[in-house]
Amino acid sequence: MSYYDQEHLYDLLPAVYRVRDAGLGYPLRDLIGILATEAQGMERDIARLYDNWFIETCDEWVVPYIGDVIGVRDIHIGRHARYSRRTEVANTIGYRRRKGTAAVLEQLARDVTGWPARVVEYFELLNTTQYIVNHVRPHSLQSPDLRQVDALELLDGPFDSIAHTGEVRRIAPQLGKYNVPNVGLHVWRLTAYPLLAADAREVPDGTGLHYTFSSLGNDTALFNQPRTEVGPAHIAEEINVPQPLRRRRVHAAKEAYYGPGLSLLVARDGIDIPPEDIVICNLDGWLHAPGAGEVAIDPALGRLAFPPGEGPTESARVSYSYGFTDDIGGGSYERADDLSDIAGQTVLDVGEGRTFATIGDALTHWSAISQPSAVIVIHDSHTYAETITATIPDNVRLEIRAANEARPTLLLGGEMHITGGEGSAFELNGLLVANHPLRVDGETNRLSLRHTTFVPGRELQVDGTPVQPGQPSLILDSDQLEATILRCITGPILSDENAQVGMADCVIDAGARDSAAFADLSGAGYGAPLVIRHATVIGTIRTRILSLGDSSLFLGTVTAERRQQGCMRYSFVPVASRVPRRYRCQPVVPEGSTPAQAVMAQRRVEPRFTSLRYGDPRYCQLHWRSRREILRGAEDESEMGVFSGTQQPQRTDALRTRLDEYLPVGLEAGILYARLRLETGTV
Repeated sequence: MSYYDQEHLYDLLPAVYRVRDAGLGYPLRDLIGILATEAQGMERDIARLYDNWFIETCDEWVVPYIGDVIGVRDIHIGRHARYSRRTEVANTIGYRRRKGTAAVLEQLARDVTGWPARVVEYFELLNTTQYIVNHVRPHSLQSPDLRQVDALELLDGPFDSIAHTGEVRRIAPQLGKYNVPNVGLHVWRLTAYPLLAADAREVPDGTGLHYTFSSLGNDTALFNQPRTEVGPAHIAEEINVPQPLRRRRVHAAKEAYYGPGLSLLVARDGIDIPPEDIVICNLDGWLHAPGAGEVAIDPALGRLAFPPGEGPTESARVSYSYGFTDDIGGGSYERADDLSDIAGQTVLDVGEGRTFATIGDALTHWSAISQPSAVIVIHDSHTYAETITATIPDNVRLEIRAANEARPTLLLGGEMHITGGEGSAFELNGLLVANHPLRVDGETNRLSLRHTTFVPGRELQVDGTPVQPGQPSLILDSDQLEATILRCITGPILSDENAQVGMADCVIDAGARDSAAFADLSGAGYGAPLVIRHATVIGTIRTRILSLGDSSLFLGTVTAERRQQGCMRYSFVPVASRVPRRYRCQPVVPEGSTPAQAVMAQRRVEPRFTSLRYGDPRYCQLHWRSRREILRGAEDESEMGVFSGTQQPQRTDALRTRLDEYLPVGLEAGILYARLRLETGTV
């Protein structure tokens, strides 16, 4: 309790002054109140002084000052990156005590960039004559053992153990690796997102025994959920990084990967299958049939098979991790800050063991209670196969959201049709929606989509190709609509020309660069005025007014009807586009260039992607060999496009700065982005 509150200080004054103060309307008491507030603030500061002596407990503003005391140079990464300066300052003394060792370089990479990392000293993998007196390396054989298939699977990757002939190209620009002074820091740009008790998707082959881990029915690589390393001197192994699970690795160490809280778990009719009943195998073509009492898992393809007569009668639920670059499109990540305030609104809970079993049941109850402003919360990551229609009264808000860190799948049996009255609002948050589009019409005033995926192409085949490429995901048929789309993945968007659409940190995927990604309701005319920031658009855009295009990648032509309004800035825009004034956009076409020269200028800087197929963990991720103008072309010198917020260039630069301080003299380090080897199967 503070002694500097207003009443306590006021009572310390002589009574004569308090009597006069009362006669004047208590101006002195008000002054004492102001002084008491300042005194309380000073009292709190004094109380915090002891905590601020220590990096673990100090306020955030103190961290740079403690860093200055021990000589930690400041680095700038950006506000979105997973970087904690507190962590680096706290570990600096430990870094310096182990300066020059491989382990400290690996830990430094993790702490500075937030990416999992593994360090490789490439002199250990050189195919050279060995000095047998005091430097024998029996693990580095001149010729690999071709019978060791597990080692051959890791060839040329971060866990490669096979000797190579020497290279003279430098490792810093990622040209060569195998040389005496080279040290490689392999970093994983992907994150493994865990899904708990999700519904496996039955393969429609009539057997009732074959399932995919993906709720969309496509093959997907299952990722390892990284384990914390055992100590600061430990070098990362496969189990410590978020990479696709390998069949042989999981088979050899099943107890480390399968079970509650680990990377894999299967439940049949609500009962977890024990590890001894699990068989890890290749289910390509479904050629392998598990024996009686066994369940087969293919982690490379994300497939699941039961033996004849032992398939699930109610449900097959799987817990696993999938890989992706950032917190976009819904997923099992923290998004509490992006959940709308629902104070005073009716909350309808959906899920197993909750008030309502389905979204339709919750909507029926909502209609029965006179349709107040309400929020339908889905508390699990199950699959809901439903047809959803709703009519929202005037000035009423309806939201369907996934609970924080849940990602339910909604398989629509028809259009999700929302008709709203004047002043009404509809919101989706955290869902994966497939099969059919969302149509919003009537006089709906506001639409908000956050952390939601409308599967591009609506459905996926087993190999991940879209079933209906180019078909719209959102149909905005209201001339009063203001649509806000944040951190979403969608197919094409068709809108009334009088609506308003704003989006940020999104992917719009029309399936091809010449297909319509944004247009009017017919798909051929000019759509609503558009504001688009930090987005990747696969397809063409036709809009009445491009109010703002910022730090985005447009892979198809962009056409604005009114080019006197708006601005295009820090973006890649094809030269054939017709947009408002450009500011620091790519490609830069010199004045007076011929059409052929303009095309060449575009080809020189055209962005390269690791993958443009939805369902691939590397979806819309820029290839590291893209031009610098693209990789550092956003306003904050990050990359253009949907993953601008990951601050990849800044994180890489910060790590290079730190490596200069801790790398032994004469050695050269290269930052290598770990590459994935993904498989595709046949039905």
